[in-house]
Amino acid sequence: MFATRPAPPRHATGDTTRAALIDAATEVFIEEGFKAARVQDIAQRAAVRLSAINYHFGSKEGLYLAVLQHHAQASLAHAPLLHGDPHAPLRERFDFFVRSLLTRLIDPRTPSRIARLGVRELTSPTAALDVMFVQFSLPQTMLALQLIREILGPRAPEAALHQGAISVVGQCLAYRVGQPVIERLQPGLYDQPDVVARLGRQIADFSWAGLQAMAQAHATTTPPHAVQKNR
Repeated sequence: MFATRPAPPRHATGDTTRAALIDAATEVFIEEGFKAARVQDIAQRAAVRLSAINYHFGSKEGLYLAVLQHHAQASLAHAPLLHGDPHAPLRERFDFFVRSLLTRLIDPRTPSRIARLGVRELTSPTAALDVMFVQFSLPQTMLALQLIREILGPRAPEAALHQGAISVVGQCLAYRVGQPVIERLQPGLYDQPDVVARLGRQIADFSWAGLQAMAQAHATTTPPHAVQKNR
């Protein structure tokens, strides 16, 4: 079962073993996926006894969930989605959001491997997806929807907010999921030191124009509740 469990008592040796297992499991889960990954291979790569997995994580499922949580937390810390100044201009905060999302997905300097782990999980979902959705994806989605709401205005229906957010996130995600093909179309793109800034500007400019068009359309649309009142 993919359920959180209390961690065993903390001590220096235990912390080292736990970290070694998370590091080793990260690589194995990325290479093999959860279902094909073998705990024996993870223990061997971490240079620890197999029993250490059960002691620290309870099971293979517990280890996998701990790996996802570890990298999700690292991603949140390294590239928060919200601008540090909530009073900054809306366009500046939107650009920051896009750039942070791209940083999480394609920046080789990020300490988190959640992008590659996440792609694995999305293409072959496990029960951990529900846990990660509640703990990480949903709160992050709510932040994105708040930003999109500011752009589209109060008349925009909930469906439009979701469509706008999915469009922006989807463009960023395409550069992670489609990297093997994109590298063949544009060799060396991902090796450029300013790749996140360049792609961030491109996606932000494109998305901003589309969102502004949506905002204008909703600004001239009579809200459904007003139509019902007039009937």
